[in-house]
Amino acid sequence: MKNKSYPPFSVLMSVYKNEKAQYLDASLKSIEDQSIIPNEIVLVEDGPLTKDLYRVIDTHKNKFSENFKVVALNKNQGLGNALRIGTKYVSTNWIARMDTDDIAVPNRFELQLKEIEQNPELAVVGGQVDEFEGSINNIVGKRTVPCSQADIYKFVKWRNPFNHPTVLINKTVLEKAGGYENKGKLEDYFLWAKILAKGYPVINLSQVLVHMRVDSGMYDRRGELKNLKPILELKKYLLDNNIINKKEMIFSSFLNITNILIPASLRKLIYQYALHQVDARKK
Repeated sequence: MKNKSYPPFSVLMSVYKNEKAQYLDASLKSIEDQSIIPNEIVLVEDGPLTKDLYRVIDTHKNKFSENFKVVALNKNQGLGNALRIGTKYVSTNWIARMDTDDIAVPNRFELQLKEIEQNPELAVVGGQVDEFEGSINNIVGKRTVPCSQADIYKFVKWRNPFNHPTVLINKTVLEKAGGYENKGKLEDYFLWAKILAKGYPVINLSQVLVHMRVDSGMYDRRGELKNLKPILELKKYLLDNNIINKKEMIFSSFLNITNILIPASLRKLIYQYALHQVDARKK
């Protein structure tokens, strides 16, 4: 249905040339099939794309008419910068993030908007994700994040407290906190740290809001040495803003650095069985 009674909101996405057209198509379709339709979609083309990706974008732009904004960047800027630029084109005060290879559950936005109606002071409303490989029916894991504000403020010391593709975020708060920055794979973690450092109220819903597509390469990417610098910068920011103490900074940094240095096969096991709750019976 059209978004009439709920606060106006936009979906902000970024796509680049290495993404698959069929994944983008499925992701956009899951937005168009929502129980509450967004007021607009803002899609950042992060550098030149493939013909197949352009074809998918044109198809969905025609479906969504004038409420589908395409922001074309001349060269690849990275996700943080792409989202920072895209934010400027958002005309509503609520922004729903969505990755271009994930699939939203049919009532995702309705669940989040109902929460905002009940608690309009909220800055961020996130939720849970389950992870799938290949088919959406092939669930291989789930990333559970804490729901209450108190638990979120504790969790941020050690791990990312939000599933980025699920969040609905207040644009005014986003901009006051400094917005997205290019921080490697941590552009969202940095943003949450900045928002929490300012004491804004936040929440995660207990429901799965997004089906997140994963692949084996994800575990290799988490071990890239270029992740070291933003991790250490993040820990320093958390320390400087009294979110963690020195002992917590040292221990959490050790864990993060160890995670980068261990073999990808071991990292995969840790994520699947310890962090992302894989059912061993499915393996």
